[in-house]
Amino acid sequence: MMFKEVKALSSKWLSNPHQELSLHERLKRKQSIDLRDNHIIVDLGNGYDEIKPINPDKRYN
Repeated sequence: MMFKEVKALSSKWLSNPHQELSLHERLKRKQSIDLRDNHIIVDLGNGYDEIKPINPDKRYN
């Protein structure tokens, strides 16, 4: 017979259910665009900037 440990639903766990995963692991799972050395910054002229990828096919792996 197997038992599974039940995690208590604390407010800390509910506020961040991904706390056991690193940021890099979450980016890999979502297949996010890797912006490291792969971005240009466009000044919108209203106090905001837009970050665009140079190569949108470069993904975390």
